[in-house]
Amino acid sequence: MKKLSCIIVDDNPVMTTILRGFAEKSGIVECKQVFNDPQEAYSFLHEESVDIMFLDIEMPQLSGIELLKSLKNPPATILVTANPDFAVEAFELDAVDYIVKPPEFHRFLKALNKAHAFLKGASNKNKQASNEEGSEQEIFVKIDQKLVKVRLNDILYIEAMADYAVIHTTTGRQLVVYSSMKNFETELEKHAPGRFRRIHRSYIIDKEKIEAIEDNSVIIGKKHIPIGKTYREDFLNQLNKL
Repeated sequence: MKKLSCIIVDDNPVMTTILRGFAEKSGIVECKQVFNDPQEAYSFLHEESVDIMFLDIEMPQLSGIELLKSLKNPPATILVTANPDFAVEAFELDAVDYIVKPPEFHRFLKALNKAHAFLKGASNKNKQASNEEGSEQEIFVKIDQKLVKVRLNDILYIEAMADYAVIHTTTGRQLVVYSSMKNFETELEKHAPGRFRRIHRSYIIDKEKIEAIEDNSVIIGKKHIPIGKTYREDFLNQLNKL
């Protein structure tokens, strides 16, 4: 499993050392940065993104609550504080969890699991929204002297043939287009991010249409589509597998 990324924001160096040690011990989260100054964390989060933020509440100049309120798209936030009275306000700000100091490793792991579940749920919602949007979208391809509309949800896969590309559709219709596969990759990624994947120098597939993966092939309908060696690892890593 790919490690989650995190930052730790706490004005107490001892506490940041403990939390960083817990992160390393967990084996599932990688600490990108540690901040004793919340204003530095604010600047960092306007330039970089991470999955999780461990955030102290009571800090001078800028409190954890104020920092969280100031961020438009904050990471999944786990608040860490010695004062449990902040719990209600924390959850009103959609904090994922709340750890009371001094933290214990088992409680750290429980909070981490909550954050992971939260991030997974958010990712699935984004994918569903992207797929629903893609089902209503279309692209126009030039065939002879006409621009022909193709609904994204109708595309099974695209096959390269010399200087042309053939769009294979759910209706059985095949559209021959004078275009490179790279152009198709770029255009499809623009309209439906992550949905259409190139798995071979000659094939782009719709991941939603995959029925099975057998040996080095993807099965869509009755078609066995080869997975190229240079694409295999990246493609398989992006699948949800048990």
